[in-house]
Amino acid sequence: MTDMQENLATEIPASETVDLAALNADQRAGLTLMEEICAASGLGATPVLRSLQKPYINIELIGGDTRATLGRMGQALDALQFLCNTILSRRITSDVRLLLDAEGYRTRRADVLRQRALELANEVKTLNQEAELEPLPAHERRIIHAALADDPEISTYSEGEEPARRVVISPRSK
Repeated sequence: MTDMQENLATEIPASETVDLAALNADQRAGLTLMEEICAASGLGATPVLRSLQKPYINIELIGGDTRATLGRMGQALDALQFLCNTILSRRITSDVRLLLDAEGYRTRRADVLRQRALELANEVKTLNQEAELEPLPAHERRIIHAALADDPEISTYSEGEEPARRVVISPRSK
């Protein structure tokens, strides 16, 4: 267990973390990278390993100014994740990828997106007209598509070019 993980052992229930013995060398390199970045950032953040879903390592950053700095609109969190994965890909040869969260931001954001999708789907059904969401990153567009995938009256598709790509919700043709 790393020093940062040991310090958090009393604060975070073991049921919410992954045993570090389950990590291979490349996965450990990803966690170590996050520990180095957190230590250098001055945010007072600590990386906590939440789950392993090969090739992804889900790490939540907690403590300090994490929520205010990284959890607002998710852009800083997405940028940090991109930078960390770029650095990690240069350090290791496997396809390990980091998925970062900041004090539950991604879970809260996914809930908001699902609710918005359902509200817009109801409007589309009522008005029988398409509705467009604001431009979203790919992982957020997938949440919208998945939330409405089982609705027989609605279809979804993405249009536009990055970074202005957006989801369109339309009535399903009968």
